[in-house]
Amino acid sequence: MMRPRHVVFSLCLSAVACACGWRDDLDRTSRKRLEELDRYVSMREIYVARKLDELDALRRVAQSVRDPLLQYEAEMNLADAYFAFSFDSTQAYLKHCQTLASDKLADPGRYDQATVKLGLLYTKSGSFMEAYNLLYGQLDTSRLSEAVKTEYLQALYAYSQDVSGNSGMVEHLSIPDASHYRALLFDRVPRSSEMGRILLRDELIERGQLRTADSVGRLLLSEFRPDEHNYAIHAFFQSIIAERMGEADEQLAWLIRSAESDIQCAVKDYAALTMVAERILQADVDRSFHYLRISQEDALFYNSRLRPWQIARSMMQVQDAYSARRQQSMKMAGVANVLLALLILALALLARFYIGRSRKLARMRAELEESNRRLAAVNEKLNELNQEISTADRVKEAYIVSFLESFSHETHRLRAEDNHLRNLLKQGKSAQLLRELSASSRSEKAREEFYRTFDSTFLAMYPDFVECFNALLHESARQYPPKGELNTGLRIFALIRLGVDDSKRIATMLDYSLSTIYNYKVSLKNQAIGERDTFEERVKTIGK
Repeated sequence: MMRPRHVVFSLCLSAVACACGWRDDLDRTSRKRLEELDRYVSMREIYVARKLDELDALRRVAQSVRDPLLQYEAEMNLADAYFAFSFDSTQAYLKHCQTLASDKLADPGRYDQATVKLGLLYTKSGSFMEAYNLLYGQLDTSRLSEAVKTEYLQALYAYSQDVSGNSGMVEHLSIPDASHYRALLFDRVPRSSEMGRILLRDELIERGQLRTADSVGRLLLSEFRPDEHNYAIHAFFQSIIAERMGEADEQLAWLIRSAESDIQCAVKDYAALTMVAERILQADVDRSFHYLRISQEDALFYNSRLRPWQIARSMMQVQDAYSARRQQSMKMAGVANVLLALLILALALLARFYIGRSRKLARMRAELEESNRRLAAVNEKLNELNQEISTADRVKEAYIVSFLESFSHETHRLRAEDNHLRNLLKQGKSAQLLRELSASSRSEKAREEFYRTFDSTFLAMYPDFVECFNALLHESARQYPPKGELNTGLRIFALIRLGVDDSKRIATMLDYSLSTIYNYKVSLKNQAIGERDTFEERVKTIGK
């Protein structure tokens, strides 16, 4: 029979173990699938290198032809190859195809074909107003050939679907519903073709006939290999069907298959990997953040307008998950301390109970020593856990700084592009200027958008930063920016709070001059309450 002291100790250790358990919603099969996805992720650079070789071969073909018609066809092929890899390159080739069709070929049909493809590109990249102006305002639909008209209706169908799926991100547009274009396309494409089956699958999903839609989707998938981009697209739709049927594990499985196919095809504009990250966030926050980092890098490389902001919202969910983990760790530590106190009390009572029993004194001493060793082991485990929490905080801050730097680099790139276009204007190279589509205000807009993103992200993590920062200053020097925003001085010291204390690095990230950073730092330090030399160190402790 188990002795009373052993019962008490076993119950306490069981409670500690339960308190220390992390939530894990993933079964063994899902974890194996994620491990397989990790293997594909680790080979991303190989697939990208293969894609670049393919693109380089197509570019050499396009550069070698002199006949305008052959050049048009070669560059349309290049645009197709770049379509899911680089928005800027695809746009450049399609616009050049428009120029070839109108200036050298005088072929309205080919001009319309390139224009329809450009409108579809804008749609898929989230540039909805540009797509709307192109597809609904600039095309003379009365002259479209039957083949181009079918492509045009497909582009309108995709536009209607994507706008309705992102209705919160664009202003309301009076356009027909996707079902309108689907009915027109049903009359133009064979039901047994890929497009015919896509239309049928979409209609079945809309009607709620999910089992039949699943069968049609599997039939579509059977026509492609996993290393083809269409496989990734159809697998993604299978995940949507599984989600609507309430099959969460099946949804995750299809998303993983879609993400693996995207990686093999070196696709840079995708949603599957991001959705995998969101799906596993609560169960595996570190892997989720890793996937989101990759998705963010690819979205910035592709230069999509919509995708980076969708991923940024997921980044905030990761931040919440890290905060929840920290709170859970603190709660665990509190529970463990209470249980340890109860254990000590129980051991004290047992010691008093046995104090008069001299024959068992040696045995009791041995048991007490064993208990003390176990207590030391539990305390050591708690110390390790606290160290892990501190390390997680530092990693989190480093990730946030890296995320902000990526947006800062994008701002510099846009400014360099503006300067280049202005130089073309000064040199009188108007033809080249038109081809490169000058957009001189883009860098400033990107800079303003970066500041808004920086302000909202930082204040979401440290909502009391402005108040705490002002408490370190004399009344005359305190900062009162509009709610939800930071001014220049606050942004500088916000980066210092995140661990970026090098003035040159701060100037680069915020796009300020080095003298501006120096002047703001000196000015605010001179207005500090207490020692000015310790001002930055006090700022770094805000929120801790």
